[in-house]
Formats: sequence, structure tokens, C-alpha cells
Amino acid sequence: MDSERTLYLSSLIPFDNTCMVRAAGGLLKYLEKMRVGIELEESNVRVPVLNLKIFSLNNQVILDDTAYSALQIFQRESHPSVYKSGTMSSAKEGLSLFGMMNRCKSQIGSRMLRLWFLRPYRDCNLLKRRQDAIGFFVNPRNIEVLSTLQDCLKNIKNISRVMSRMVQAQASVADWQALYKTAYNAIYIGDVCRAQSQDIEIFKKISNCFNEDLHRIATLISKIVDFDESITQGRFVVKPNVDEDLDERKRTYNGLPEFMTKVAREELNNLSDEISECNVIYLPQIGYLLAIPKKDVADKQESNFDMPGLTFVFLSNNMVHYKSASTKELDQLLGDTQCEITDHETSIMHRLQNMILEHSNVLMDVMDLAAELDCLMSLADCAREFGYVRPTMVTNAIIEIKNGRHPLQELCCTPFVPNDTLSGEANSKMKILTGPNASGKSIYLKQVALIVFLAHTGSFVPAKSAVIGLVDRIYTRIRTLESVSVGLSSFMIDINQMSDSLRGATHNSLVIVDEFGKGTEMVDGLALLTSSLSFWLDKGDNCPHVFVSTHFHSLIQDKLLQRSPLLQYMTMETLHDGEELVFLYQLVEGHTNSSYASHIASQVGLPREIIKRGIEVSDLIQRNQPVHRVDSPGTDEQYKRCAKIVDRFLSLDLCNDDLKSFLENYVLPVSKGQL
Repeated sequence: MDSERTLYLSSLIPFDNTCMVRAAGGLLKYLEKMRVGIELEESNVRVPVLNLKIFSLNNQVILDDTAYSALQIFQRESHPSVYKSGTMSSAKEGLSLFGMMNRCKSQIGSRMLRLWFLRPYRDCNLLKRRQDAIGFFVNPRNIEVLSTLQDCLKNIKNISRVMSRMVQAQASVADWQALYKTAYNAIYIGDVCRAQSQDIEIFKKISNCFNEDLHRIATLISKIVDFDESITQGRFVVKPNVDEDLDERKRTYNGLPEFMTKVAREELNNLSDEISECNVIYLPQIGYLLAIPKKDVADKQESNFDMPGLTFVFLSNNMVHYKSASTKELDQLLGDTQCEITDHETSIMHRLQNMILEHSNVLMDVMDLAAELDCLMSLADCAREFGYVRPTMVTNAIIEIKNGRHPLQELCCTPFVPNDTLSGEANSKMKILTGPNASGKSIYLKQVALIVFLAHTGSFVPAKSAVIGLVDRIYTRIRTLESVSVGLSSFMIDINQMSDSLRGATHNSLVIVDEFGKGTEMVDGLALLTSSLSFWLDKGDNCPHVFVSTHFHSLIQDKLLQRSPLLQYMTMETLHDGEELVFLYQLVEGHTNSSYASHIASQVGLPREIIKRGIEVSDLIQRNQPVHRVDSPGTDEQYKRCAKIVDRFLSLDLCNDDLKSFLENYVLPVSKGQL
């Protein structure tokens, strides 16, 4: 037995790959420990594993959890219902890219779309096939096909759970209904797909997979299972004309009421005149009994219900139940009919289950292809509704986006100002953005990353046109995810994120850096940012796509970075007319010298006296003038006294004049407030 298992597993997993064997063993051990799907079963019940598939990261675009959170691709928020607090469903998807683009009609489609977002691909052929399918569904001429397929997908269920319960012989009536609906609607989906152009990969795969085996499964379930009776009786019920023996037993069972009434009438004639009525009833496992009202029994004592020719069985609900010669004859003639019917139908159910399990691979393929079709139509719905376009995927290290938009921000503000992005080849690969606070720098950085991300899922993108070179990883230094469980300061977390991108970024990587260095002293933060950017510039052609936003204006004013064709300074255009500042949210070449923090502070309601004092202090610092406390009395007089001491000290001849006299006449009186 062990040798056969080893031989079978060797066909699924290459044993020469030790890492893969360890990973598979760890996964199986985890499933067994968590008892996935069999939490309420006995300890000897094993987790049913239907199949093993190899998954590789070679063609994946890598994003860490920080990037998913910073770009708002996924965002979980607490469910508003207090009844779901603390449960598995206590959180729901909030305002996120996935939540916006998830238009799937089935649960398996939503699950696969999440996997697509967790595993963006860098395979041009795969992405092109997805784009072809999305382009087909976006075409207005195919709206009817899209609507028909979506209606069918609503009835495609999660077959893997049904199959696992069938393996354990625990399938319920609802499971059989789900299986039949899935098979029936899958057949219809296959017919619709065969009528479309087979140049679309998903249509071709569905046409080949949804074959005669699926028709056979649906036909057998339809001919065998009586769903109306199954729902009524709460168990598996077989339709008529499926099995002759079963039909004969059911006819006998259905004729029992009339037959037992006739037997009861004969029994009543043989009983004494004191008994006014009697019934013949049938109880499973006990058989046929003669029921006589307790008040008609001759002996009124509860301890003795014996009657001539009858055998007392039990007393219930003021009815005394006996075995008579006629009921015993019925037991031998008819037997336990109801149990025999149930056993026979259970046997038919097991044979049907075995046949379905033999074609489990077909059903699993149906579920996977239906989920893929659901994902493609969901992305097509979003592309048509929001005006997305098909990007051109190339292998060169290039990003060219015309009139790009942030997919989430454009839903929250109207109108949204689009911006272009040109990076790689003839254009610079490092963009340094400066500009006022709240001018749209962070939105632009995330916009570039999200467009590149969507292109690698096979989706259309929010732009007028786009040429996207394949990237291997998207690095972000945007949000600091602080937590006491991490045990790191906020600046240490920022450094770790930056260190990851410095060590791992290649010429095909995309790096998004927003306000790095602000978590420490300004000079140190500026030095770290300058060193990081210089490190990438020194790589030359191997420099990744780098988009940086910063308020370190001295980086540009003091020319801390070397001049390079890879480097370009950009800013968000504004109009400043006196005290009024207008944001145009338009990206232009150049840089700004001020963050206009006072204007932003006034917009959010900061007190005017605080803003005015802040402007004064900023002006004094820029002119290298001393900053005095506004709450100190006699500030001007004190300044004049100190200035007099400084002037006298500078004119002092330390070789000839008496220093002691200077201290006694000037310094000591000032310290006592006398001068």
C-alpha cells in the first residue's frame, strides 16, 4: 500500500525537488492540524484532499503586504452589524481597488479574482489572452452574450465542498441541488461559448472542457433524483421508473393505508363487543401493530392489558398496542417496507456518487473555468463603466501612460485631472516631485503604481493609452504600518521598507517613495534620501523606475544630486495670487521652493494667530535672524542691552584692557537686571 502511494505521489510532485516536497508536506500537515472542512467530525476522519497542483513564483509580480495596504488594493473594515462582531465574517471589503472591481456573480469568481490580485503575472501571452477576452465583453455588440453568461454564473456553486462531502458519504439534498444547478448551467455556458469566436482562449477551453461527461452527470442527476420529494422528506429520494424493485416497494407502501384499514375492520369483527374501534398502524423497526383505545380494554388496571389472542407491546397516548396473528402475518409478508425503500434509495445514491466522483476532475475544471470567465466579465464591466483602455504590454523597461487616472480617487472627486507618465528608454527613469501639501503628489505616485498593477492582472487601465513594460516587483515607501507587536519605531519601519527596495530593485522594478526621511532630524533624513537616490542613479541603465515625492527643497536648491539624463524634477502646478492658492493638480516639469503649509493650515481651520506667528518664525529662520519669544516682557530692551554687550566685547582689547573691569561693569549688571 505504501509503495503504491509513493508511486502515485511521485506522479504529482517531483521527489528530486526537496523544497517542493517539504512545502507540500508542510501544507498537508497544516490542513490536517486545522482540520479544514471537517472541524465538527470525529478525530479519525481525515481531511479529504482531491488533488495537488504545482504553483510557481517565476512569472509573478511581487508585492508585500505594505504595498497592498499603501496602494489600497485591499482594505478590510469592521462589519457594521454587531451580530457579526468577533466572527469569521466580522470584516468586509472597504473602499479598495478589489472591492471596486469585484463584479463577480459567483463566490468562486470572487475568490479567483482575489487570487489574480494577489498574484499579478508578468507573462505577456497570458495577459494578452485575458485582454482579448475583456475586449470581447467590452464590445457593445456582445452585451447580450455577457448578460446571458452572467445569469448562468449565478448558479455555479463551489463544487469542491460538495465533492469532499460526497467522499465522506455526507452529501445533503442541498448539495445535490447545487451540483445539478452547476452542471445544468455549465452545459448552457458551454453551448453559448461554442457559438462564439474560438480565437478567445477562455471560449476555446470551455468548449473543450464542458463535454459529454458533464452532460452525462447532469442527465443522470435529472433522471434519478426527485428534488421535490427530497426536499419534503429531507433525504435522497429516487424518481419513479428508475428501479423496478424500488417502484414495487413504493407502490406497496403507498397502498398500505387502504390495506391496513381493511385489516383493521376484519380485526374489529374478531374482537369482543366492548371494543368500539381499532386501528392497524405501521412503525419502522417494529412492524405492524393493532392499536386499541385504552378505555375499551376490559381490564382497566394499567398493570394488566392482556387480551385473548393478542400480545401486549406498549401503551402510548391512551392507545394500547398489540401484536395479533394478522399483524404478524403482515410482518412476514410485507416486512419493514419503509426501511427497505430507504436502504434501496441510499444504495442508488452511493452508485450515483461513485460515478460522479469518477468524473471529479471534469467538475473541478468546470468550476475553475467558470470562475475565470466570471473574473474576465467582472473586469470587463469595470472597463466599460469607467472608460478603461487596453494597455500594450512589452518586455522593455518602459512606462508610457497618457492621461492616466487614479482608479479610486476619480470615484471620490469630480472632475479628476489626468496626468501623463513617461519613464524609461528615451525618458528619465527617476522622477522627483515637489509641490505644496495636498497638491496631489501622493495620488499621482499611487496612480502610476495602480495602473502598472492592473496591467499585470490582465485588466484594462484608467488612461487614454498605455504602454507598460513588464515589472518584476513593485516597491512602496508610502505608509508606515505601526504596531506594538512589531517592536520597531516608525522611522525604523520606514528604513526597512527603503532598505528592501535598495537591495532588491532591478531595472524592471517600480519604486514608489513618498516623503522618505521625515521621521527623523531634517539633515539626517535629507542625507539618507540623497544617498538612496544617488545609489540608483549610479546604476545607470540598471536604474529602476523611481517616483519620489519630497518636501526637502534643499535637495534641488543645493544641487545635492548629480546631473543625469535619468533624473527629472517635476512639480504639481499651482496658481498663487496673494493669499489665495489654487491647485491645478497638473504635473509639469520643474520644482517649487515652498510647501505653502500656512495656506493648508488656514484651510483646515488652524487659528489665525498661530498661522501668523508661524509665518513670522519661518521668515526669520530663512533670513538667519534670531527668533524671540512673544510672551517675554521687554524683549526689545533686553535685545538692546545684549547687543550693547556684544558691541563692547568686540571692541575690547584683551591684551590691554582689564577683562575683570568689563565683567563687573557690563556682564554682572545685566545678569542682575541693572543695566
